[in-house]
Amino acid sequence: MITEGRTAEEILARYEERKPHDLFGFECGDYLDRLPFELAKPYLKDGVTEEQWEAVAKPATRDAILEEMKGYLPFAFEKAYGERGLSALRSLQHYIAWIWLLNDGFSDEIEYDYENNYHSYGLPILIKIAQHYGWEIPTQE
Repeated sequence: MITEGRTAEEILARYEERKPHDLFGFECGDYLDRLPFELAKPYLKDGVTEEQWEAVAKPATRDAILEEMKGYLPFAFEKAYGERGLSALRSLQHYIAWIWLLNDGFSDEIEYDYENNYHSYGLPILIKIAQHYGWEIPTQE
């Protein structure tokens, strides 16, 4: 359950590093979801079994993460276009996690933009992400 570019230990370390600053858990949930049961167990509700975890844990392959990112894009743009503050913020925090998990060299740029140039409900950052991966930019309805 690890990505090609990140080990389970790296994912756990990132989770621990980011958790104190992730008030709502939007970013860190994406790390936790991709950990193997033995590493995720201390953070799960008591009584969750390995079988239960495996049924809900998300695949950490590059293709699976890219598919999740692309599928989420219309929702993220809808929230940015609609000026939905918390939802727009949540969308970008998911993308920060997903792009970090991909380990393709784009993560630092997106994190920098998020931390230093966030405006317009993250729309410029979402556009940059879509363009980077060659995806169509959803239009405002």
